[in-house]
Amino acid sequence: MEEKDFLSKMENLKKPDVNTESSQRQIKIALLNARRSAAWGIWFLVVPAFFFCAVVIKYLLHADWSIVGNFLDWMAAVDKSMRFPIVSILFFVILPAVGAVINLLSILHFTYDKPARELIVTIRMKWVNIILAVISVAVIAIIMLYAISENSAERAVKKYDIERRLK
Repeated sequence: MEEKDFLSKMENLKKPDVNTESSQRQIKIALLNARRSAAWGIWFLVVPAFFFCAVVIKYLLHADWSIVGNFLDWMAAVDKSMRFPIVSILFFVILPAVGAVINLLSILHFTYDKPARELIVTIRMKWVNIILAVISVAVIAIIMLYAISENSAERAVKKYDIERRLK
């Protein structure tokens, strides 16, 4: 008797409803996992980091190492040989920007709540990816500030020369 009661209770149990709407609302951008994007982010920062170290070694510490001098001379020769300095832009702007984007995309997840019309952004706390994204953005900011100051100084010198000639 107990077995028949048990089977009848099991047959009469209410089945749970599956809500597929909540899984459809979630948009995950998982282009790369956190480790792989951190590795790529490090490789995208190698050339700018080496360049900054070379400049510090050569101009601030006044050390004359052949590898540092050769690297800086090579970078200057490549930039002077082209009308548009694409190599510098690639190494110092585009690669760090790509590194920042892939590191941010590996830790950001987006959920859209359609009835409430809300976009919910979730950040996974992967500190390596966050630090690499911040360093990448900092490299881009330093390069942009340098370009702006260099351009402003060059214009100021030209303006000063023109004013001096007119007097």
